[in-house]
Amino acid sequence: MKRAVEGIELDLAGLQVLPGLINAHDHLEFALFPRLGRRHYANATEWARDIYRPEESPVREHLQVPKPSRLLWGGLRNLACGVTTVCHHNPYEAVFDDDFPVRVVKHCGWAHSLAFETDIRARYEATAPGAPFLTHAGEGTGDDAAEEIFKLRELGVLDERTVLIHAVGFREDGWQLIRRMGASVVWCPRSNLFTLGRTLSPDVIASGVPLALGTDSPLTAEGDLLDEIRTAREMGGDYNASVATWILNLPERSDDWIAAPAFGEPPELVVIGDRIHLIGPRLARALPPYICREFYPLRIETRPPVLVRWNVPRMLDQAARHLGEDVRLAGRRVSA
Repeated sequence: MKRAVEGIELDLAGLQVLPGLINAHDHLEFALFPRLGRRHYANATEWARDIYRPEESPVREHLQVPKPSRLLWGGLRNLACGVTTVCHHNPYEAVFDDDFPVRVVKHCGWAHSLAFETDIRARYEATAPGAPFLTHAGEGTGDDAAEEIFKLRELGVLDERTVLIHAVGFREDGWQLIRRMGASVVWCPRSNLFTLGRTLSPDVIASGVPLALGTDSPLTAEGDLLDEIRTAREMGGDYNASVATWILNLPERSDDWIAAPAFGEPPELVVIGDRIHLIGPRLARALPPYICREFYPLRIETRPPVLVRWNVPRMLDQAARHLGEDVRLAGRRVSA
């Protein structure tokens, strides 16, 4: 099979052409950070208080890497596994509009959580009509986490626009309320298992509540969306692009696509807006020299080598000044 992109005909024999993946939850600026935490926690607040030590290693060194560079690494983490759109759970940054590796959801509202947001109702009301409103909720295993869904209803921020991230701690009455109000959930199984020791139950996964898949940050979940897909399948769930598109109110994008040996495997080609963002060495041989010069090698441990349109050697040099030579992207060593 041959397909043209940027005026170049590429032979995609042996590959499947697939829609780009959607990562429904990430914190892009933490892509280079190691996973932090020493045990299972009762809730996310307990975890955050345990690991947030900005004056100590390793947090200190990672925060010294300039934030635009850290965000760019977060984009590359997603791009390398075939994600073309990611929902970043933090303020929208100018760098996202400046030749970023992947699309970042712009039209949404968010609040961190009930524990860390002073006025979640104001954040909800500031969200544009029709846009999703995302918040961490039920990220724990005790009574407090179970009660958060009822607090959100009392505050008037629980309806069909609400997207609840994690939702591990909700009980049957909470899930009944979620279904009744038409809310949705983003599932981050690897993050949940590391921090809480459990994740959504098979009954919840099969309950019909709209469920999208997210990676969370490498602070709690090493790897990428392909690892999340594998874990979700092992637990009786799966990745569903149409659900993620609906939850995040995204437009259909026929100009975003990937080519991979099979669904769930690393891509050899990622096209966003009809422009090549990632290409494997075999396919790159078809590129004319003037385009080849725009690409740089990216090697991520356990993943096939690829070429991307971002200056990876320069980015590695910048990161190594603060982190040393062993630079890791979501736990995997990265090199050029």
